[in-house]
Amino acid sequence: GPKISSKKQLIFVASDLRNDGVNSIAKGMTDAISNLDWNLRLLDGNGSKVRQAAALSRAIMLKPDGIVLGGIDAKYHEQTLQAAQKLGITVIGWHAANTTEVEPDLGLFTNITTDAQKVGEIAASLAIVDAKEHAKVVIFTDSNYSIAMLKTHSMAMAIKQCALLTIEDIPLDNIADEMPDTIARLLQQYPRQITHFLAINDLYIDFAIPSLIASGQNHHLLPKSISAGDGSFEAYQRIRNQSFQLATVPEPLFMQGWQIVDEFNRAFHNMQPSQFETPIHLVVHDNIRTIDRKIGVYDPQNHYREAYMRIWK
Repeated sequence: GPKISSKKQLIFVASDLRNDGVNSIAKGMTDAISNLDWNLRLLDGNGSKVRQAAALSRAIMLKPDGIVLGGIDAKYHEQTLQAAQKLGITVIGWHAANTTEVEPDLGLFTNITTDAQKVGEIAASLAIVDAKEHAKVVIFTDSNYSIAMLKTHSMAMAIKQCALLTIEDIPLDNIADEMPDTIARLLQQYPRQITHFLAINDLYIDFAIPSLIASGQNHHLLPKSISAGDGSFEAYQRIRNQSFQLATVPEPLFMQGWQIVDEFNRAFHNMQPSQFETPIHLVVHDNIRTIDRKIGVYDPQNHYREAYMRIWK
């Protein structure tokens, strides 16, 4: 990659800073630019489509050098993103599309993600193995996100060799309201049948647990949960304690924050995006020690910070 550009202004438009994944990406970027003369400003969409659209429009009005679309699906904002492009603003997505290779008319320079299809496959495969090929599964998803639907499709296809009981479509910003009743209904509808919950995000599991406990059923008879992303502090606690959650498939969020800064630098030098996709990493009880208890983020010890600093010099 090229030497670092100087004095760049970036705006991070977050889908919802309460989401651990989005928040950790912002932290990773903050860490990266603390070494540079760049500036980063955060605008929070608070989990609402209306607020996300308003935050994106505001970001464009401020005419920065670059905008990050953090966990917001680009397909809902094509015209706004094209307006940013016309103004010469570089836009990079994190989970803004379902792959790293984005269609030119989306208005994104690149999109940072792991391979969502493989993430879905590995989550479903674990359920199948854990249930000795007799898995009976409920999938939780949010159809507002193309990346979530790719994970869902991938999980559903893999589970077909066992039993897919139902797919529950609950928007991420409605989880707190909808999950308690949904879990109670599912336990009644499929008494002692569900072996696993598969979710596109750990948040679903956060809000499933109170209802699972309230059911009064023996802990060992309750469904085990597996999340197909992104890893959270609470998820790691559950996996560590072997309580309700078997696994999560996290992304190296801080590292992806550094990658976003590097991709902007490539764009500012009129270079192509790196198309780098972080490898899939499954966290279960056996390898939970690779997650630092204090930070609660999967942060690979591969010296990526030093590597990027060397590139930028």
